[in-house]
Amino acid sequence: MGNRRVLLVNFYNPKPLGFRFLETALADCGFEVTILYFKGFHSARPQRPTPSEIAHLLDLLDKTDPLFIGFSVMTSLYLEVVEEVSRQVRAHAKAPLVWGGVYATLFPERCLENDHCDYVIRGEGEGAIAEFASLLSDGCDTKGVLNLAYREREGGKAVVNPVRPLVTDLDTLRMAGIGLDNKYFIDDGAISRGDPMLGSYSYETACSRGCPFVCSYCSTVSIKRIYRDNRHFLRFRSVASVIDELKEAKRRMKSLSLIHFWDEIFPGDSAWIDEFAARYAAEIGLPFEIWAHPLKTDAALLQKLRAAGLFQVVMGIQSGSPQVRKEAFHRTESQDQILAAASALADARVPRVVYDFILRHPFETTQQLRETYELCDMLPGRFTLQLHDLGFLPGTDIAAEAIKRKIYTPGELDALMYAPIERQYAAWWESDCDDEEKNFWYHLTYVTQFPSLKRKARRLAAAPGAVSARRKAGKYYIRGKRRDKYRRYRQKLMAIASGKMKKIKKIKKI
Repeated sequence: MGNRRVLLVNFYNPKPLGFRFLETALADCGFEVTILYFKGFHSARPQRPTPSEIAHLLDLLDKTDPLFIGFSVMTSLYLEVVEEVSRQVRAHAKAPLVWGGVYATLFPERCLENDHCDYVIRGEGEGAIAEFASLLSDGCDTKGVLNLAYREREGGKAVVNPVRPLVTDLDTLRMAGIGLDNKYFIDDGAISRGDPMLGSYSYETACSRGCPFVCSYCSTVSIKRIYRDNRHFLRFRSVASVIDELKEAKRRMKSLSLIHFWDEIFPGDSAWIDEFAARYAAEIGLPFEIWAHPLKTDAALLQKLRAAGLFQVVMGIQSGSPQVRKEAFHRTESQDQILAAASALADARVPRVVYDFILRHPFETTQQLRETYELCDMLPGRFTLQLHDLGFLPGTDIAAEAIKRKIYTPGELDALMYAPIERQYAAWWESDCDDEEKNFWYHLTYVTQFPSLKRKARRLAAAPGAVSARRKAGKYYIRGKRRDKYRRYRQKLMAIASGKMKKIKKIKKI
């Protein structure tokens, strides 16, 4: 039996769900796994690794002397950073470098042909990484491992193996424990040992894998296509599995105050919800947040979740224009269905409702942006708007559609999708564009989340061409930004949940 040590590196996320499954899959086969979280996530000011941080990584590599090094490559947003780190790691170490994650799954040939890594593991990787590691450690041929991609020694041609069937019973997959001493964190020029989750106030998990929808801006539908038998692409864990995981998190994380469920669509089965709501309220009892979809929103189920501790729902609407939703975003819900879902959220009295919109992009006209304002003006109850630009991700249908409509050439689109990390994040959250009319409707849309400004916005909407109306819309937009209701409401809720209200400065009523 050869080397049984493995180093796994995750970029810009100290709470990756997938790594905890991979860690257990390897540990169950007798491997000693070291986890490195490389750089924290800062969406406003993403930071490239410094020379000292690279030096810390290479030093850890020397100390662990792994059988292979695994990099999680989830997105093109930080691909330039991963490529640079890969070059330095490959120049420093003899151990093979393996890429996995969404980007590597969709573009294995590109990863291999550019010589960034030695192997790629595609799709769900628990079984593949365990088999690959065992064969490699024993000195056996790894070419037959399903999900694996590699380069032939002679000629360098990329070979992409078929993927193994999806795991149908998610309860057979186990997450690694919290607080294990095999974890390191490199950020701000320093390296620290220990699990960064231990000191966090929030815990992130998921009750499912997969999604039933085919949104064009999302990579999930592209991943679904690599599985021939994808009838069971959407799968759910048992309630017992989820509750046991959360009980362990609550026991280990002393400051735990909030649970994030990152399911693309939270389970909507009535029996599942009944069991979950009862057990969660009795055994966990912490505020939690979920994502929702207008076609998967049920008032009765929401009320049960609300009673169990649901405090925030994030629902993607993306556009107020039915044409943009259907033709550009591949979403079929009608205006009435969106408003019905919003009414269900309001009726269930969910404390915090966030509606997500993708606005001011090449697929949208000024009139269609106006339709978004009109829809937001009709949304019932109190809500928060999360407005952002359209980010093109490689392998998504929206990227192909942009080329098909000749909005961008392939070269122009690549320049956007593979731009430096700072530029990509800045473009995502840019507050204004060059079109004054679009800015006007964007500003009015934003202020619909503030009741007092919402009434004023209606008066301005009646005179969209007036210079004074545009100026006032801009002023209302700035006023809404300054209120920053999201941050202060969240701070207050966290303080209450953690029992530290007295230590927080008084929050003024808005």
